[in-house]
Amino acid sequence: MTFVPLNPIPLKDRTSMIFLQYGQIDVLDGAFVLIDKTGIRTHIPVGSVACIMLEPGTRVSHAAVRLASTVGTLLVWVGEAGVRV
Repeated sequence: MTFVPLNPIPLKDRTSMIFLQYGQIDVLDGAFVLIDKTGIRTHIPVGSVACIMLEPGTRVSHAAVRLASTVGTLLVWVGEAGVRV
C-alpha cells in the first residue's frame, strides 16, 4: 500500500481538541473512525485535530494510534469530563 506524500495542516489551522467516549476507534479504509456499540461509524478528521481526548469506555486499535502519530495528532487518555487520570 502506497501513501500520498503528506502535507500536514499547520497546528494553528487545526481544531484544538475533541473528546471521544464509549466506542472503538479504528482505521477503516485509511480513515480514523469511531464505532459505537450499535455499530454506527463516525469519521474523525484526525489530520485536522490537534488533540483527541479519550474518555473512559474508549478502545483504540494500534492502527489508529499509528495513523494519529503519522499526521501529528496527540492522543490523551483522560478521566470522565476531561479530568486528568
